Amino acid sequence: MSCRSLKLFIPFALLLLLLGACSRPAKVLQPQARINADATLELAQNLEQKGHFRDSRQAFISARSQYRSFGEIKGQCYALGGLARLAYLEGETEEYNALRGELWYLIQNAEPKLVYLHKLLDIYTAEDRKDYQAVMALAQDEYDYPLEIRIQMLSHHLQAESYLQPAFESPNYVHLKRLAERYRGVLRRRHHAHATVLSTAEYALAYHSYLLQNYKVADKHIDRAIDLDYRYEIFDGLAAAYWLKGSILEKLNEPRSALSFYVKARDIFADKANSDMQRDLDASIKRLQGDNE
Repeated sequence: MSCRSLKLFIPFALLLLLLGACSRPAKVLQPQARINADATLELAQNLEQKGHFRDSRQAFISARSQYRSFGEIKGQCYALGGLARLAYLEGETEEYNALRGELWYLIQNAEPKLVYLHKLLDIYTAEDRKDYQAVMALAQDEYDYPLEIRIQMLSHHLQAESYLQPAFESPNYVHLKRLAERYRGVLRRRHHAHATVLSTAEYALAYHSYLLQNYKVADKHIDRAIDLDYRYEIFDGLAAAYWLKGSILEKLNEPRSALSFYVKARDIFADKANSDMQRDLDASIKRLQGDNE
């Protein structure tokens, strides 16, 4: 082989090697079955968040079945938690207790670190009963919990504190605010991070600030909650956020703007058949209409 042909051969060989490297399949980090199960679980959670409970239930059942097919405990626990919440909402006490028991069995025998999922389920029912002492006892922040779980625990705890001790300036406000700022960055980077975790935190921070008469601080927090609830279709949260926004604007001597948010909140609560909040908002609207006449 001549020197000239050797010179041509070497770059050609290098090119083939480079092409071979580029066409080499990527390293498989997890099976497609796991990717599919995760996507189904995310769908179930999103449907639950938007109030599509029948479709959410079917998605949770499917996700649980998929996770069981390859022995994934954490995914099963999240799916069981979702199914238990839906059973509780529907008043299916026997089914709820059975699902809660299955969740506890898996945690106790296979994944003890997931005990926070069992606590969150009990917090969910305690809040529905308005048992805020129980919420405070259950919702304890632990440094070894995942970030989104820590935020949820602090949000529930701060909200319960606000109900029970309205004039108390809780140190949990500072902790929750710091973690919420961290999670805001996570939400920007990861589309599958849960916006409801952050919007609930912002609401809790806003409500606490409102009760302490820090109305301008409360207004900043509730605007963030409203933005998240609207963009991610968390409409149950949006109704409460509109109500609190109206309450804050009243304290800031902006009754016309407050009236607008009360009307928006009433419409959503009416759509959700929440007669108690609808009645309270009707009273607030009539009061402001009288003041504006």
